[in-house]
Amino acid sequence: MTCKILSICLLFFGFQHCSSRECVDPLVSGLYASSFLASSRYNFLYSANFAKLYGSSGWSPSPRDRQPWLQVDLGRKYRLQAIATQGTFNSYDWVSKYTLLYGDRPDSWTPYIMIGGNSTLPGNWNYYQVKRNVFHYAFTAKHIRLLPLEWNTENGGKIGVRLELFGCAYDSYVLQYNGDDAVVYSYPEKRSHTLHDHIAINFKTLEQDGLLLHSEGIQGDLLTLELKKGRLYLHISLGSSVIHKVDGRITLTAGSLLDNLHWHYVTIKRYGRQVNFTVDSQTVTGVCKGEFTHLDLDNQMYVGGVIEPNLPHLPTTPNFRGCLENVFINGINIIDKAKREDPDIRIPRKKKMHFACRDILLRPMTFAGPNNFLQVPGFIRRPKLFVKFKFRSWDYTGLLMFTRFADDLGALELGLSEGQINVTIFQTGKKKIQFGAGYRLNDGYWHSVDLAARENLLTLTIDEEEGSPLKITNPFSIRTGDRYFFGGCPKTNNTLFKCETKLNRFHGCMQHIFIDNEQLDIDITLQRQWARYEELLIGTCGITD
Repeated sequence: MTCKILSICLLFFGFQHCSSRECVDPLVSGLYASSFLASSRYNFLYSANFAKLYGSSGWSPSPRDRQPWLQVDLGRKYRLQAIATQGTFNSYDWVSKYTLLYGDRPDSWTPYIMIGGNSTLPGNWNYYQVKRNVFHYAFTAKHIRLLPLEWNTENGGKIGVRLELFGCAYDSYVLQYNGDDAVVYSYPEKRSHTLHDHIAINFKTLEQDGLLLHSEGIQGDLLTLELKKGRLYLHISLGSSVIHKVDGRITLTAGSLLDNLHWHYVTIKRYGRQVNFTVDSQTVTGVCKGEFTHLDLDNQMYVGGVIEPNLPHLPTTPNFRGCLENVFINGINIIDKAKREDPDIRIPRKKKMHFACRDILLRPMTFAGPNNFLQVPGFIRRPKLFVKFKFRSWDYTGLLMFTRFADDLGALELGLSEGQINVTIFQTGKKKIQFGAGYRLNDGYWHSVDLAARENLLTLTIDEEEGSPLKITNPFSIRTGDRYFFGGCPKTNNTLFKCETKLNRFHGCMQHIFIDNEQLDIDITLQRQWARYEELLIGTCGITD
C-alpha cells in the first residue's frame, strides 16, 4: 500500500520527492538574514530579515519607495502549497492586498494567478492575526517576491509584512532540447498494454509549437502531446476499426500562452476510456471513442521529438525546443534513466544531451495597472528615429509608444486600435498624418514592431515581414526628442513631461525595446534613475487569457 501511495504521488505531481506526509513544511522560519532582500527599508529595525512570521518586528519599506517589494531566497527549489502573512508586530502596519511572484532565479518571475485570472491575494486586517492563502495549484520555486498593493493608512499605518511559506522538498530532473534531438524510451517487453496510465511532464519554452510526447500502435492506438500556437493538445486513441468504421481518436486542449518561458505542469491520467488532462490549474476531461479500454502501444515512446519520421500518425509539429523536467511515464523517471544511460533509453544520432536548463535571460515587462507607463531617455535632435520592440496583449486599444520631437516639430504616436497598429504623426500648424498596419495583433501572441523614420519617409515593419513593410512618403520633419513613453502617459503634468494622448493605457507585455538602435537595459536605466515608471512588473509577462 505504501508503494502504491508513493507511485501515485510521483505520477500525479510529476516532480515530487514524495512521502506520505503532507507537503506543508514551514520554509522561511529557518532561513538566515542573507536570504531576505527588499527594494528598501524604513530603517534598520524594519529590515527585510525581520519579515518572519511571529517575529518581533517586520519589514517596512521607505516611504519614498513607489514600488516596494520583499524577496526571499529559499536556497533550493521547493514545491509551494501556501503562504501566510502578518503585519509588523505591535503596530498599525499591515498589507491588505498583495501580488506574489515566483521563479527559479531572482531576475525572471512568474506571477501567481488565482482562480478567475486575478493576481491579487487578500492580506491582513490587523497586525497580529495570520492570513493564510492556500494556492489552488502547487508550483515550484527557489525565489519568491511579494509586492504590496494596498495597506493600512489609519493611525499612521504603513506597509508591514511578516510571512511564512509552506511546502516540501522537490527533486528536479531536467533535460535541454534544441529542436534536433530526442529521447526514445523502449517499453518493457517491447510493448505497452495498459488499462490505466499516469503521465507527468513539466516544460518551459519560448516556442509556440513543439512535439512533447508521441507513441502509437499498429491497431490505431495513439498518444501524442504537442504544443501548437501556445496551447497544449492531447491526442489519444484506444484503437480504430476500418471494418466497423470507428475512429477512436479524441483531442483534448488545455492551457494558453504557454510559450512564456515559465514552468508549466502537465498530468495525463487515464482509466479505461476516461481521460483527465491537466495543465497547471486547468483540467479537461474526455471519454475515448469506441469500446476498447486498453491502450496498446508498440515498441517505444518518443520524448521531446522524433528524429526518424517514418511513423504513420506522426504530426507535422516540429520537435520541442526548451526544457523538460521530471518526465514520468507510469512511474518511470525518463530523464533519470537517460542520465544514467539506461538500456531502455536510446538517444538517436548519439547526441550529447544537456541535463541542465540553460535559461535565456529575458526581461519582459507587464503593464498591469490603470495608470501604468514607462518613460525612458532618448538621444535628442537626431535626424533619424528608430524604435523597435515586441508586445503581446489581448486589448483592442492602447498606447504603445509616444515621443515628442525636438524644436517643437510635433510628435509621433504608435497605438493599438482594433487589432492593428495605428501610426500618427502630429505636426505643429499642419494636419496630422495617420495610417494603420497589421491585422489581429491583439491575439495574445508576441508581435514585433520596427519603426524607422527620417525626413519625409517612415517605414513600419510588423513581425519582421521585411518583404512588405509599410512606407509613408508624406512631407514631414523629424528631430528626435529626449524621452519616449511606452504603455501610457504620466497621469499628471503631461505638458511638462511632453506626453499627450487620447488612447487608453496599454495592458499587456513588452520586451526587446530598442531606441535609436540601442537596446534598452531596463535594470541599468532604473539603477541610474534615467527612467520613470508606474504600475509596471519587471522581469515577467503576467498576462492571462
